[in-house]
Parts: sequence; C-alpha cells; structure tokens
Amino acid sequence: MNKTAMAYDKLGYYQILEATANSSEEEIRQKYRELAKRWHPDHNPDSSAIDKFQKISAAFEVLKESKSRLKYMLLSFIYDKDNFPDMNALCLLRNMHGQEDINLRAFPLTEITGKGFSYKSIHKIYYCSQYEAAGVIGNITRHNWIYGFLGVTALFANSNALIKNILRINDRKANLNLFIHNALVYEAEGKKEEAKTLALLAEQQASKEAAIYLRQFISSLQDCNALSVKKWNFKKLVSLQLFYPLIVLCACLLIGGTLYLKKIEQTNSFKTNLKEVVVFNNGEKAFSDVAVAKIFDIPVDVSDKQKLYHVIEKTEARHGADSGFDVYKTIEAGTTVRITGYTVDQNWYRVMFDNGEMAFIEQKKLQQGIGKEIPLWSKIYKEN
Repeated sequence: MNKTAMAYDKLGYYQILEATANSSEEEIRQKYRELAKRWHPDHNPDSSAIDKFQKISAAFEVLKESKSRLKYMLLSFIYDKDNFPDMNALCLLRNMHGQEDINLRAFPLTEITGKGFSYKSIHKIYYCSQYEAAGVIGNITRHNWIYGFLGVTALFANSNALIKNILRINDRKANLNLFIHNALVYEAEGKKEEAKTLALLAEQQASKEAAIYLRQFISSLQDCNALSVKKWNFKKLVSLQLFYPLIVLCACLLIGGTLYLKKIEQTNSFKTNLKEVVVFNNGEKAFSDVAVAKIFDIPVDVSDKQKLYHVIEKTEARHGADSGFDVYKTIEAGTTVRITGYTVDQNWYRVMFDNGEMAFIEQKKLQQGIGKEIPLWSKIYKEN
C-alpha cells in the first residue's frame, strides 16, 4: 500500500475489502459479499478463516455507509494504527481545567530535567484556552531554563527543546488533529455549529488531500452556521519564551559588568601612591615614593650582576609603570641600573639608580649587562 492510500486507511479497511477510497458504496458491498462468502468459517476450513472473516466484517461495518466511512478517513489523517481511537467512543479533548472550549489550541511542548550525566525528558501535547496558554508555556520554559541545563548530556537536549518549543507555538499538525477530532465528537453529539466551526479551522491547516474530505464533512453541515472564535496572538506566546533567556542575558551582563568595574577599581587601586620598600641582603631598606601598578618584586642582592641592566638610548624614567605618569628624570644612554621589580605584563621594569632612588623604565629601553662604569659609592652594586 502506498503512502497516499495509507493516509486515509490507517487500519487497512480498504485493503481488507480490496477496495479504494474512490470505490462506490455498491462496489464496497459487492466486495464484502464476495470476500465474506469466500472466508466464512462454514465454507472455508482454513485455520485463519475466522480471523479473516472477522476483519472483513469489521471493515465493512465502517465502510458500508458514507458517514462512518468519511469519519474513518478523517481519523486516518490524524491518527496512526497504534493510537487509532474507537470510532464509536470518541471523547472531547478539553482544556487544562477539564472544560469544553471551542477555542482550544494544541501546544506540543518538551520539558527537560538535567540529572548530572543523564536527563529526564517529558513530551506532551497541552490543550489550552487563551487564558491557560501563557501559564503552561511560561511554566515549562522557566523549568527548562532553571533545571534543563543541570547535566552534561542535558545541554544539547535542552537547547533543542527550547528551540522546538518556540517553533511549535502554532503547530499545524497538532492543531489539525485537535480540530478534526473535536469536530467529529461535536457532530456525533448533535452540536453541528461547533462541528462546522472546527472543520473550517481544520481545512485551513489540512493538506490538499485531507481538505477534500473536510469539505465533504462541511457540506453535510450546510444547514447550520459556524460560530465566531477569538483570534490568537501567537507572537505574544513566542515573546514569553524569549523573556527568560533575556533575563539570563541581563544577569550575565550584570555579573560581567560588576566584575569589569571591580577589575578597573583594582587596577586604579594599584596606581595609588605607595611607599615601596626594597630590602637589601644586608638588612638595609630603601623606599620609593613612586605610584605603581601591581609589581612583582625581585630580591636585591648588590653583588648580583645578573640584575644589572643599562639604558640603550636616552629615555625618560617615570614615577609609575605607564607613560601617563610624571617623568622622574631623563636617563642618559648607557646608564647602568639594577632591576628590582616588573609589571605583570613585563612591559615596565622598576629600576634603582646609583643614589638608591627608583623609577620605572620601559623594558624595551633596557638591555642586560653593565653599561657605563658604576661609581664606587653606588648603591646598586658592591663587590664581595
């Protein structure tokens, strides 16, 4: 059986009677008589004859009359074989409060709960009135954003669920199922106006093939008028779902902004005027009144030649580790200094001069090794 045939014959009744959707009632009756005679247990000793005869009888009971035949074909468009309902016991799909509501809409939603290395997924179709929809959608969206990411494997599943929940806000298939199902229930209950109203809504959602049978159903209700229904604002329901990630984004921006401002405050605090202390290996101390950034200290050993550098060109030593600080003094090329510290990025070195005072010089202006001769009275170097 091809896909087109399956669309209106989910229980295989046409196939059982070796007929098609285009077969007339007389052709259906003729097929039934032939098959019933062939498979009647009184005439056919085959072990499968009873089962085959029962199936033929069940198929004929549905297809022998145009009204039940049309009902079967419409249900075939919205149900599969595994969940096909009892045609004679259809129950009305009601809203979340169990009330009858002609203005229902169907919302297929997925709820994800992360559980460490696993997650729990609940997929359900919610039938909501206009007053219920926002609450249901809001609760599930909020749940997914709070609990849906609490797990490694839940990250992808929840992200996928959040996107699909938005895309399914006005789900064509789910609402087509709702409209056709309830239209058939209302028609069976004699509520023709409600049935016609929903059938017209279903026709707007249906495929070309399903629409043909819906028009036949609507034609059978020509002696009544359709009811008016309220217009749904689906954009509002989409915006409701986007509200929660907006809150998360604002929270992240707030936290990020707070951390950034704190970092600026810390940076500025490093540039306050401090009394920097340099301790010599003989216990003597030297103080610097320069304003500094965060400095990594280098222990001073006046006999250590490795920390002696010289200025490679005439440059300006400053009171702080930045070109924006005031100039301490201009240093001639070849002047030997001792390195006593450096900034985090090592772009600036804190250096000591012969008189024991300190200032900052850019790293690129210095070269390791002794330049000009160091005076005997200098505090930066003493031979053992």
